[in-house]
Amino acid sequence: MSKHNPKKFALNMSASQFTKFYILHMLSIRHSGMISEHFKAEFRKIGGNWEPAPSTLLDALHDMAEEGLLHRTEDYKSHERKRQKVYWYTLTDQGKDAFEVMKKQFLPLFEEQKRIIENILNTVFK
Repeated sequence: MSKHNPKKFALNMSASQFTKFYILHMLSIRHSGMISEHFKAEFRKIGGNWEPAPSTLLDALHDMAEEGLLHRTEDYKSHERKRQKVYWYTLTDQGKDAFEVMKKQFLPLFEEQKRIIENILNTVFK
Protein backbone atom coordinates (compact mmCIF):
# COMPACT_ATOMS: atom_id res chain seq x y z
CA MET A 1 0.00 0.00 0.00
CA SER A 2 1.16 3.50 -0.59
CA LYS A 3 2.53 5.74 2.12
CA HIS A 4 0.06 7.55 4.37
CA ASN A 5 -1.31 10.61 2.59
CA PRO A 6 -2.48 13.29 5.04
CA LYS A 7 -4.66 14.84 2.32
CA LYS A 8 -6.84 11.71 2.16
CA PHE A 9 -8.67 11.29 5.45
CA ALA A 10 -11.32 8.74 4.54
CA LEU A 11 -9.52 5.43 4.14
CA ASN A 12 -6.47 7.07 2.58
CA MET A 13 -7.76 5.96 -0.84
CA SER A 14 -9.30 7.74 -3.78
CA ALA A 15 -12.94 7.44 -4.82
CA SER A 16 -11.70 5.58 -7.89
CA GLN A 17 -9.81 3.00 -5.80
CA PHE A 18 -12.80 2.45 -3.53
CA THR A 19 -15.15 2.21 -6.52
CA LYS A 20 -13.02 -0.53 -8.12
CA PHE A 21 -12.71 -2.39 -4.81
CA TYR A 22 -16.45 -2.33 -4.16
CA ILE A 23 -17.31 -3.30 -7.75
CA LEU A 24 -15.21 -6.44 -7.27
CA HIS A 25 -17.01 -7.13 -3.99
CA MET A 26 -20.47 -6.72 -5.53
CA LEU A 27 -19.67 -9.05 -8.40
CA SER A 28 -18.02 -11.60 -6.09
CA ILE A 29 -21.29 -12.19 -4.22
CA ARG A 30 -23.60 -12.29 -7.25
CA HIS A 31 -24.28 -15.22 -9.51
CA SER A 32 -25.27 -12.98 -12.40
CA GLY A 33 -23.82 -9.91 -14.04
CA MET A 34 -24.60 -6.30 -13.31
CA ILE A 35 -25.17 -3.18 -15.40
CA SER A 36 -24.23 0.36 -14.33
CA GLU A 37 -27.68 1.05 -12.81
CA HIS A 38 -27.25 -1.98 -10.53
CA PHE A 39 -23.88 -0.69 -9.33
CA LYS A 40 -25.30 2.78 -8.62
CA ALA A 41 -28.13 1.32 -6.53
CA GLU A 42 -25.73 -0.86 -4.54
CA PHE A 43 -23.41 2.07 -3.83
CA ARG A 44 -26.35 4.09 -2.49
CA LYS A 45 -27.16 1.23 -0.08
CA ILE A 46 -23.77 1.47 1.63
CA GLY A 47 -23.41 5.23 1.72
CA GLY A 48 -26.90 6.64 1.99
CA ASN A 49 -27.22 8.75 -1.11
CA TRP A 50 -23.55 8.50 -2.04
CA GLU A 51 -22.51 6.96 -5.31
CA PRO A 52 -19.41 7.53 -7.38
CA ALA A 53 -19.58 10.20 -10.06
CA PRO A 54 -20.87 8.70 -13.33
CA SER A 55 -17.48 9.23 -14.97
CA THR A 56 -15.70 7.52 -12.04
CA LEU A 57 -17.99 4.49 -12.25
CA LEU A 58 -17.85 4.17 -16.04
CA ASP A 59 -14.08 4.72 -16.14
CA ALA A 60 -13.60 2.09 -13.42
CA LEU A 61 -15.75 -0.45 -15.27
CA HIS A 62 -13.96 0.25 -18.56
CA ASP A 63 -10.49 0.06 -16.99
CA MET A 64 -11.29 -3.14 -15.11
CA ALA A 65 -12.60 -4.79 -18.29
CA GLU A 66 -9.44 -3.71 -20.15
CA GLU A 67 -7.28 -5.12 -17.31
CA GLY A 68 -9.08 -8.47 -17.54
CA LEU A 69 -10.70 -8.19 -14.10
CA LEU A 70 -14.21 -8.03 -15.56
CA HIS A 71 -15.87 -9.55 -18.59
CA ARG A 72 -18.10 -7.09 -20.48
CA THR A 73 -21.01 -8.22 -22.67
CA GLU A 74 -22.98 -5.84 -24.87
CA ASP A 75 -26.77 -6.06 -24.68
CA TYR A 76 -29.81 -3.95 -25.44
CA LYS A 77 -32.49 -2.81 -23.04
CA SER A 78 -35.92 -1.76 -24.31
CA HIS A 79 -37.49 1.26 -22.68
CA GLU A 80 -40.61 2.99 -24.02
CA ARG A 81 -40.10 1.65 -27.56
CA LYS A 82 -36.45 2.67 -27.51
CA ARG A 83 -33.52 0.32 -27.48
CA GLN A 84 -30.61 1.36 -25.33
CA LYS A 85 -27.20 -0.30 -25.40
CA VAL A 86 -26.08 -1.57 -22.00
CA TYR A 87 -23.07 -3.52 -20.84
CA TRP A 88 -23.29 -6.46 -18.46
CA TYR A 89 -20.25 -7.04 -16.28
CA THR A 90 -19.18 -10.28 -14.64
CA LEU A 91 -16.12 -11.15 -12.60
CA THR A 92 -13.26 -13.05 -14.23
CA ASP A 93 -10.93 -15.45 -12.42
CA GLN A 94 -8.28 -12.73 -12.59
CA GLY A 95 -10.79 -10.34 -10.99
CA LYS A 96 -11.48 -12.83 -8.19
CA ASP A 97 -7.76 -13.12 -7.49
CA ALA A 98 -7.29 -9.33 -7.57
CA PHE A 99 -10.17 -8.89 -5.12
CA GLU A 100 -8.58 -11.28 -2.62
CA VAL A 101 -5.32 -9.30 -2.82
CA MET A 102 -7.17 -5.98 -2.43
CA LYS A 103 -9.08 -7.25 0.62
CA LYS A 104 -5.80 -8.05 2.37
CA GLN A 105 -4.34 -4.73 1.26
CA PHE A 106 -7.30 -2.57 2.31
CA LEU A 107 -8.33 -4.29 5.56
CA PRO A 108 -5.77 -2.36 7.66
CA LEU A 109 -7.04 0.92 6.16
CA PHE A 110 -10.65 0.13 7.01
CA GLU A 111 -9.72 -0.99 10.53
CA GLU A 112 -7.68 2.18 11.10
CA GLN A 113 -10.52 4.42 9.94
CA LYS A 114 -13.00 2.49 12.08
CA ARG A 115 -10.81 3.15 15.13
CA ILE A 116 -10.55 6.84 14.22
CA ILE A 117 -14.31 7.21 13.75
CA GLU A 118 -15.07 5.33 16.98
CA ASN A 119 -12.58 7.54 18.81
CA ILE A 120 -14.22 10.69 17.44
CA LEU A 121 -17.69 9.42 18.34
CA ASN A 122 -16.57 8.52 21.86
CA THR A 123 -14.67 11.75 22.56
CA VAL A 124 -16.48 14.46 20.61
CA PHE A 125 -20.05 13.15 20.74
CA LYS A 126 -20.06 11.48 24.16
